[in-house]
Amino acid sequence: MQFPLRPLRKEAARGPLGVKMRIAVHAGICLALAGLPVGSAVVAAPAGVVAEGARNVQGGRAVQVLVAQAEIRSNINPSNIAVATGGGLIGGMLAASQNASRTKKAEGLIEPVREALSDFDVDGLAQRTTGAALARVPWLQAAPVSFSKDSSPLGKSAALDSIGAGQIAFIEYSYDFSPDFAELRVVATVEFANKAMPAAATKPEARVSRKNLAYSQRVTTIVAAPFVVDEKSGNASLWAADGGKAAREALTLAFAEMEELLPRTLALTADQVAAMGAKTNKKSDVGGFQGRVQDSPTGETLLWGPGFIWYSGLN
Repeated sequence: MQFPLRPLRKEAARGPLGVKMRIAVHAGICLALAGLPVGSAVVAAPAGVVAEGARNVQGGRAVQVLVAQAEIRSNINPSNIAVATGGGLIGGMLAASQNASRTKKAEGLIEPVREALSDFDVDGLAQRTTGAALARVPWLQAAPVSFSKDSSPLGKSAALDSIGAGQIAFIEYSYDFSPDFAELRVVATVEFANKAMPAAATKPEARVSRKNLAYSQRVTTIVAAPFVVDEKSGNASLWAADGGKAAREALTLAFAEMEELLPRTLALTADQVAAMGAKTNKKSDVGGFQGRVQDSPTGETLLWGPGFIWYSGLN
């Protein structure tokens, strides 16, 4: 099901600070999605492709599936008051207050959805999805797979010590709603971490820091609610109705697409990644994520962010 693409906005229509405001907010969102604190320096990026020569590692490779959260999350558009007022203590306090208010409202809207999904086993779905996906990756088929709720650096470091393999492929899932509750989103972050301590490292958890990862890539699947409306409360009600029927279907669909895109991601070559990220592919944004438009043989919207971003909707 093809959805109209949303062209990126290049101009601000609300005064001379508009462009800077939008850039600052988008930068904060990108850092947050990458798991980095806003304002932090960008560290060395790990490989975004598993080269053929790196598919087999000394000591073998294990897989750990991670789902840290216990229930679906809400989300908000971060306040831009601090930027609009030039920053400082007052601007920061106003922004924090507005963010707190937005979070409280979002939590109130999402609670009925959480109750409707209380018996929906996302942890099990993530494990089944990963197993089916890795069965399509020849060099990962025999890897032992474990599951954990602890996705902290200490938890990942402990896994490296406890699992008898030279490297672990961490596949961490998160799931939430877009700020307007129009879409349900699932993100899988795939990271390869080596058991051996990196040079000059003093703490074991340094092995799972971004700069020391052997590989990192992300897959995002987004499902739009049926009959999306302009009001957050209306969209939230759609997800909660009939025992969470739409939310259950969306989660099932989002993970089903993960099963397709994870093997494709792990098989990518450097040339393919370069071609998908080429400037000749127009940019667009869907469900709060931005990327370059790709061909989609099944008709749904597919972007490269980097990382695949798939977008569809419920009938």
